[in-house]
Amino acid sequence: MKAGSVRRQFVRASLFFHFMGLALCFGTIFANFAIDRQTRGADLRLLSIGRDLITASSHNLIQTGFLMMVATGILLALLRYGWRVPVWAWIKFGLSIVIISISILALTPAGDAATQWARWSAEHGQLAPQFLDNVAMSGRYGTTILALLLVTTIVAIWKPFANGIRRRRARGEAVEAA
Repeated sequence: MKAGSVRRQFVRASLFFHFMGLALCFGTIFANFAIDRQTRGADLRLLSIGRDLITASSHNLIQTGFLMMVATGILLALLRYGWRVPVWAWIKFGLSIVIISISILALTPAGDAATQWARWSAEHGQLAPQFLDNVAMSGRYGTTILALLLVTTIVAIWKPFANGIRRRRARGEAVEAA
């Protein structure tokens, strides 16, 4: 097997795991929206079970998928560009750092608190007033993270077209100069 063939297969495998992480991350986020919507108006026991499920999936599936995307994204950028990584890759990396920071410092504590208040509510038979505040805060942070993930995805889709736009612009300037 040639070295180029091995490298190509390694890039394909890395890309496969990159997209698996993307599916794991986005799929679980949308599943959590559905779980939240179904359990929000239910009785307190189901509310507590729903919050437990959302917390467990957020800690395990979303974070695992996101870290898979970041690790394979860095690997793919290094394999393709070497140490001269383009600006769009740095933008994606910066957005990823912001997402991880918001997730660890804000979303996880707010989600865990909402889960704890949901359990308290189920045990005491009444909805804790703190639960609604923590769910609202968790929702705001989650929406912010989802928006940043979508911006990161847009940057990933935009980057292949950026070179074509620059080439067309350069050809247009060359034609005008002639």
